Amino acid sequence: MPAKDHKTVFLIFNMIVQFFYETFFAMALGYFLGKWLDGILFNNKVILMYILIILGVFAGLRNFIIRALKYVKEEDNEK
Repeated sequence: MPAKDHKTVFLIFNMIVQFFYETFFAMALGYFLGKWLDGILFNNKVILMYILIILGVFAGLRNFIIRALKYVKEEDNEK
């Protein structure tokens, strides 16, 4: 396997790991921030918690898509 293939596999694996880290931390932040805000604003109902968790998932997906498109663009420029 050529060295370029190893680099490509490593970069793809790195993007996937970063996606899971970013999504997990965004969801955790959304959970705790939403729970805190729900306690203040909505008398312990879980409205903002769900909204912020879903926004965390979308933020992780957005970052993953942007990173993947950037990688594809750089790969096309090398050719």
